[in-house]
Amino acid sequence: MMRSRKAIQAVAAVMLLSTFLAGCAGSNNNGAATTDNKEGNASSTNGQSQTEGNGNAAQDQEPVTLKFTFWGSPQEKTAIEQATKKFTEKYPWITVDAIHIPEADYDAKITAMVAGNESPDLGYMHGELADPWQKEDKFVNMFELLDNDDELKREDFLDYIWFKSSEDFAYGISTAGETFGLFYNKDLFDEAQLSYPPAKPGEAWTWDEFVEVAKKLTIDQNGNNATEPDFNPDKIRQFGVSFETWHGPIHATVINNEGEWITKDGKFGFSQPEATEAIQRLADLINVHHVAPSPVQMKSIPSQAVALQSKLVAMSMHGQWINLDLGAAKVNYDIGVLPKMKRSVPMGISGASVIYKSTKHLEEAWLLTKFLENPEGSIDLYRDGLWMPTMTKWYTDPELVAKWAENNPAHPSGFKDAMMNNLLNNGVPNGSYYIKNFSKINAITFSGMDEVWLGKKTAEQAMKDIEAKVQPEIQGRYDVTP
Repeated sequence: MMRSRKAIQAVAAVMLLSTFLAGCAGSNNNGAATTDNKEGNASSTNGQSQTEGNGNAAQDQEPVTLKFTFWGSPQEKTAIEQATKKFTEKYPWITVDAIHIPEADYDAKITAMVAGNESPDLGYMHGELADPWQKEDKFVNMFELLDNDDELKREDFLDYIWFKSSEDFAYGISTAGETFGLFYNKDLFDEAQLSYPPAKPGEAWTWDEFVEVAKKLTIDQNGNNATEPDFNPDKIRQFGVSFETWHGPIHATVINNEGEWITKDGKFGFSQPEATEAIQRLADLINVHHVAPSPVQMKSIPSQAVALQSKLVAMSMHGQWINLDLGAAKVNYDIGVLPKMKRSVPMGISGASVIYKSTKHLEEAWLLTKFLENPEGSIDLYRDGLWMPTMTKWYTDPELVAKWAENNPAHPSGFKDAMMNNLLNNGVPNGSYYIKNFSKINAITFSGMDEVWLGKKTAEQAMKDIEAKVQPEIQGRYDVTP
C-alpha cells in the first residue's frame, strides 16, 4: 500500500504546479461549482440523507457516480476493484469509477486532474501532497462527518490514524493500519540452520545479533557467507537483508533508537546523536557489513516481495502491505519484530484517505470511505494481507480477528505478535501525520541522504549539511500546542 522511493521522486515535479493549483477553483468533474455549507464543507446536491439503505430506499435515490483514485500493486488493484464492486451491490444507486494510477506517477497525475477541474471525489493521498493541499482548504473535515455519524465515533479507531491540522480538523484518515516488520524466507533460514527472528517485542534481537544473522545469510557466488574470510562482497547472489531508503523505513529505525525527525521544540532531530547513529547503522549494512544491497543494486532487484520469494534476499525490513503479494504467491515466509536498538516499537504509517471539498456527492463519498475503513464490508482487503484495520475492535474481538488475521497464507504465525498486537499496544506515528510543511522537509531531508547510502559521507556529516537547509523550513508539529 505504501510507496517506494520512485514514488517520492515524483513530488518535486508536483511542487512545480503548486502555485498554479492555489488559484484553481474547486469544482467537480463536470466543472460545476461547489456549494459550501456554513461549516465550510461541501454539501451534497442530493438534498437528503443517504442511509445504508435497502432495495426500496435505493429506488428513491438519484444515480451518483464517484470518482475514486488509488495506487497499488496488481493484487491491490484487483482487491480494490472487488471491494468497490461489493460497495455498489450494497448501494446500487452509486457507481464507483475506481481509477488506478501507478504510485510513482500518482502525485503528478492527481495534480494535473485537480488543475484541469477533474478532481476526484475521494481517494488516496500521499502525506507529501496532502499537507500543502490541506493548507489550501481542499479537503473535507473527517471529524465533522464522524461526529455527525450515527454509526461511528472517533473512539472506534486507533489513536494515531488521523491526519490533523488541529485537534478539531482531520483532513484525512489512514487508509489502513500499517507498520514495519522483519519479513523473512523460512526456507533460507532452514538451509542455514538458523533460528527464526523473534515475533514478540520483548524478545527482539539486538542490532548486533541481527547483523550477525544477516552475515550468515549473505552468500556470494562461491557459496561463502559474509562471516567467512573468502567471502567476495562484489559477487553476492543472496543478501541477508534489504531495506528501502524513503522516509518510512528510515524513520522507523530512528524511532527505535529513540530519535525524532522534527523535535517538539522545532529542531531537526535527524542531526542529533540518536538519529545519526540509527541511520549510520543502516548504511553500515550496505558499506561495512555487505549484507544489504545499495540503492544502485536495488534498481536491478525486483520488489521486496519478489526478492523474498525468489530468494534474492533472506530478510526484508518492510511494510505490512507486502503480505498481500507474499500470501498470493504462497511464499514460505513469516514475520519477526524489528531488531532492537534502544527499543523495538512499531511505527504506524499509511497514505491518507481524503474527500475533496469539490465533490458534489459528499454523503456518498463518506459512505464509500466508511465502507473501505470497515473490514466487514471489504474483508478481502484485510484477509488477503493488503491492509490492517483502523478500527480497534478488529484487533480485540476474537471473532473479528479470526475473520481476517487467522488461517490464511497472508498472515503467518508471527503476524499477531510482530504486527497486529504490537501496533495496537505500542504504535507511534510516522512524521507524515504531524510534521508541518512535511512535503518540503521530506524532500530536502531525503535528497541529501544518497551519499550516506553510497558510503561517501557519514550520517553525522550528511545530517549536519542537511540541517542547514531544513531548519528554515521547519514550522513545528501539529501535535504540539503553540
